[in-house]
Amino acid sequence: MIALSRQRVVFVFGLLMAAPGLGRAQDTASRRDLDPLARLSEGARYSIELLFDSARVAGLPTGPLESKALEGISKRVDGRRIVLAVRAVFRSLRDARAALGPEATPDELNAAAGAIRLGIPPAELGHLKRTHHEKQLTVPLVVLSDLVTRGVPRDTASTTIFQLWQRGAADEDFLGLWRGVERDIVSGTAPGVALLNRAREIPPRGPPPAAPPASGARPERSETPNP
Repeated sequence: MIALSRQRVVFVFGLLMAAPGLGRAQDTASRRDLDPLARLSEGARYSIELLFDSARVAGLPTGPLESKALEGISKRVDGRRIVLAVRAVFRSLRDARAALGPEATPDELNAAAGAIRLGIPPAELGHLKRTHHEKQLTVPLVVLSDLVTRGVPRDTASTTIFQLWQRGAADEDFLGLWRGVERDIVSGTAPGVALLNRAREIPPRGPPPAAPPASGARPERSETPNP
């Protein structure tokens, strides 16, 4: 009985000694679950939080910045590359705001920023917004970006989407175009050909488009690492 009591004492004492360490480990895990940025180094986290603050001060949505940071963390990308990618998103949002104006919605800014990162000049986005200032650009720009990522040549995609927009195409037209092109690509049609074929099926819904302003050569796609 005495030996058994001693074993119990040693066992309980060991639990008591281990408890603080277990508690710290659980607290650390909880903090990481509640704050995914805790997985970054202090320097990387500080830089990203500064970008969040800059976005708030500028009246820009922080959601796209957070999404890019979390994407990099989930893929275990190096912290420095995550900072570069988040900074690229911040700059594209700032350019989108300058192009679309202060009345642009967060969704429009996010969609326009994505198009800018694919090489679409901000000046062209501004012209589109002025063409139909009462309509939102969110859907056509999201479709544009998705078409480019699916292999449609950037110039073909942008010219086609811009022409449809200026002809008065509605969100339903762009979504139908996107679904049709996706099916055609899966069936083996070249992405650019699929887009042009499907675009011909959409009838004009407004007056002839105004000529866009002259612009220089399109910038090449950014080499900023993309988590």
